[in-house]
Amino acid sequence: MLVAVATFLALATSAEAYCFPVPDTAATHYGDNNLGHTLCLQDELVQSTNQRAQRQLLDQTLSQLQRDLQQQNLLMQQVQSQMALDQF
Repeated sequence: MLVAVATFLALATSAEAYCFPVPDTAATHYGDNNLGHTLCLQDELVQSTNQRAQRQLLDQTLSQLQRDLQQQNLLMQQVQSQMALDQF
């Protein structure tokens, strides 16, 4: 569990690519920058999508752990109640 949280935090704080357009020239046929910018934006989209998927997985894992903990606490209360009744 701690590994999942640490991994998530490391990925969430990693530097994202910054895509900025640079003017093309006639020498590049006015197309190289558009391709580079498009590929950079695609990489940012992939990173963002991966981070969202990891956040969703982490949220699901945390929710499941919370449900398990609540169930465990309920069972513990039931056992304690039964033990208290058995003493009388």
